[in-house]
Amino acid sequence: MSSEAPEPSIRDRLTERPSLQAGQIREVRPKDLALRFAAGALTSVVAGLVTLAFGAKVGGILLAFPAILAASLTLIEAEDDVAQAREDSHGAVLGGVALIAFAALATLTLTSVAPALALALATLAWVVVAVGGYFALWWRKQAPVQDHRRG
Repeated sequence: MSSEAPEPSIRDRLTERPSLQAGQIREVRPKDLALRFAAGALTSVVAGLVTLAFGAKVGGILLAFPAILAASLTLIEAEDDVAQAREDSHGAVLGGVALIAFAALATLTLTSVAPALALALATLAWVVVAVGGYFALWWRKQAPVQDHRRG
């Protein structure tokens, strides 16, 4: 058993809801943008090489990997903290699950209905999974930890 207190959820740690603040764009350092660009480019090159070596079915799996995730999480950890980087990784996983829902529904419907309808349905599935998952994670209540040891 760990004696560490449970880490607070993002809902507990944030004082305000997420929002867009265009003025903060000026605060982004060119070095950070270059790192994200390089990580994205490297991920894309690796996906391309894997596709050439093992075929499109294997290489296509890598296309679901957020190209700048590794660099972004590293920068978040350095500038904020590990907990914030972990929360962002949870968001990336949720986004990946939503993309799987999109791909699954597109695969099932593209050959049986009009392509525009298939893509609209797949997009709707992505929105439902992404937004629903966001709210499920945001509003989840952490159950109190109970000690089941006797004595």
